[in-house]
Amino acid sequence: MKNMFLLLVLSAVLFSCSKDADDTDSGLQNFTVVLNVDPNYRFSEFTKSFHAFLSDQNGTILDSAEMQIGQSATLKFTGEPSTVYDLSYMYYANVDIVGEEFYTLITFTNIKNGVYTIGPSPCIENTHDEIYINLDNTGYPCEVTSSTSNSGTFGPENGGYYKFRGNLAASPISDIYVSFKSPNDQFDRYFWRQAVPEGSVFNIDYNTLPEIQNIVNVQSPSNTIFGFGLEGLVNDDNNEIHHSIREGNYSSGNASLSIPVPTNVFDSYIFRLSFGNDNFQYFRKLRTTTIPNNVAVPGQSFIVNNQSPANFSMTINGNAILYDVIFRGTNASETISVAHQVYGEVATEVSFSKENLRKNIQATYSDLTGFETLPLGSVTLTNFSFINSYKDVLRYKIQGRDYVMPELNGFYEGTSKQFD
Repeated sequence: MKNMFLLLVLSAVLFSCSKDADDTDSGLQNFTVVLNVDPNYRFSEFTKSFHAFLSDQNGTILDSAEMQIGQSATLKFTGEPSTVYDLSYMYYANVDIVGEEFYTLITFTNIKNGVYTIGPSPCIENTHDEIYINLDNTGYPCEVTSSTSNSGTFGPENGGYYKFRGNLAASPISDIYVSFKSPNDQFDRYFWRQAVPEGSVFNIDYNTLPEIQNIVNVQSPSNTIFGFGLEGLVNDDNNEIHHSIREGNYSSGNASLSIPVPTNVFDSYIFRLSFGNDNFQYFRKLRTTTIPNNVAVPGQSFIVNNQSPANFSMTINGNAILYDVIFRGTNASETISVAHQVYGEVATEVSFSKENLRKNIQATYSDLTGFETLPLGSVTLTNFSFINSYKDVLRYKIQGRDYVMPELNGFYEGTSKQFD
């Protein structure tokens, strides 16, 4: 009977007319959210429970459910047509090896009714047994420079050698790109093969690999912390593999980059970077055929007027769609940590009160009785190209998926500040 009821609910959602909620004879509206957890969604090994809560703007819990991998849950309520609904997830993790517990509450404000599928999670293999590249005459020591995961070994014999052991991005056949740097060479060299079957072995003289003589220089605004990543994509690749070309993190900042990029290999690139100073951090990710030589500071800014989760408010300037505000704290012994992350739609003036919501959800967890309030941790604003609707962006967040840039010159960028 329970499964039959779920099927009826799903059918009602999928085939109803396109209104935000269904009218009833009493003038109230039925609001229903169906959450499907993909069978390939993966929790952290320390996650012990995952619950979902439907609430109103007063923080009253209207419905809740425990989420299980490969199963569905339905949250519903009948209320006034003007009611605005929030959806919250609570993850509980117990890292028993260090004796610490983590409660992570994520609230998505002003959601649409409908069906959401959480996951699947990306599967990252690190068995390092799907491709073998044996290089001789590398010089010593030789290193992998493309940030490609591997368990390679190297030594001075045979003019220097490197035995690369890695995984393919797709199974059972995949393209693969790896770059190396010999101490004897001015330039990196690269290995590029398409349609490589799992288990393939390549025995290669290092000096026969093509050099990367194309160096892309990128200038950044003044900063005290900097990070970047560059990935290559090939047109008509059904697996849509993002091949790592280079990445780096600079805890003391970096004003310029020099990135070796092979020519005639990739058709487009994903370029991501973050930089900032003691006050603000900036980030940008774009898909492009031409890697930019200069990086500009994104155009968003904000001032927090009230840091309290009970009466939070801020003033925002510039183009942005999504705000992300995090409150967090720990108990006196630092064995229990709580974070409350709130997603919402950007406006010139933003204000909300989610303290009652957190306390109502928190009341269902006996360990959290001592957390009366949480201090402000961070604020982030994000703007997305090709997406103008807050609720379209929110769908990505609810489903736990990254925003996928659908075409060239797509990007997202933002500004953040840490307060704790």
